This record gives sequence, C-alpha cells and structure tokens, in this order.
Amino acid sequence: MSEKILKWLQSNEIIESELSYCIFSMSNKGYKPGNKHIDVIGSNENILRLKVCGVEIKTEREVFNAGAFTAMTKLECPNCITDRFEGITPQDFFTDNCTEEQLNRFDTVFPEFDKWTNNENASLICPHCLKESNLINYKTDNSIAFSNFGFTFWNWPDLKEEFLMELKAKIGTDIVRMNGHI
Repeated sequence: MSEKILKWLQSNEIIESELSYCIFSMSNKGYKPGNKHIDVIGSNENILRLKVCGVEIKTEREVFNAGAFTAMTKLECPNCITDRFEGITPQDFFTDNCTEEQLNRFDTVFPEFDKWTNNENASLICPHCLKESNLINYKTDNSIAFSNFGFTFWNWPDLKEEFLMELKAKIGTDIVRMNGHI
C-alpha cells in the first residue's frame, strides 16, 4: 500500500521522487514538496523556504500522536462509554494541574501503547466501571490513532478536503487527521 501511495504522490508531483533531509529527524529522510504541492494546500504558503517541510511516510505499527505534542483528550471505555480523561483538560495536563489519580490515568496508558506497537496484548482497566477492555476498542478522538501506515506533512498548512478525500479513496479506509505544533 505504501509504495502505491508514494508513487501516486510522486506521479502527481505533490512530493519529489528523491529522499532528502527535509523532516524533523536526524536519522530519517523524507520527500520535499513537489512542483504541484500547492494543488493540495490551496495557496502558496512558501513552505519551500523552510528547511523542515517534507513528507514523512511511516509503515510500521505505531500509536500516532502528532509527535507527542498533543495531549490525549479522549479515550472512551467501550463498556461504560465514559472518557478515561473526563474532567482533565490539555492545559491541566501540561501545567501540572492534575491530581495524582488523574496523572495515573495517563501513566497506565503508555505501557499499553508500547505493547500494542510490539504486537502484544494491550488492554486497559477503566477507572470508572473497572472492566478490562482491549486498547483498540476504546474510542479516541483525533489526538491519537493506531495504525501501521501514516504520513507526517512537516510544516505544511491544512490539506484541501478534496485531496484528503482522494487519498482516502486510494488507501481504501478512513483517515485520521491530527495537527501538532512544536
């Protein structure tokens, strides 16, 4: 699948064909914007002036979370339909304004993310109903996504809806879109 999408992006000149150091990584390379990248963002934002402006393609099992710069805001139990993080705002999380019990709700999730990434059984016990459920049965919002295929458009503005719909059709599944800021 990744090769098919890569070739499609390259043949439509959305990204260049050669890998280069254009993403936020010292060890991985990405694809610089192609001659027609403006077609997918709608206007000339002059992103080519930026050193970090490429597209990174990931093809390994991963918990995508906008570079860990976006707080998880929803992880809803499949049994009681209650949000694990109910009452905790991103501002609370980032300003250490959480109780120890609230922080524990986050801390118990991260080892399960690692298990899921490593193809191990990953489950959580809901702090509300106390039932255990498989991690991927929890409903999330666009702050995290579980997949083995993803793109990071480093420093690109919002992508046009038409492009996202065409990409969705090419991939054959829903797309989870998230924004992160460093």
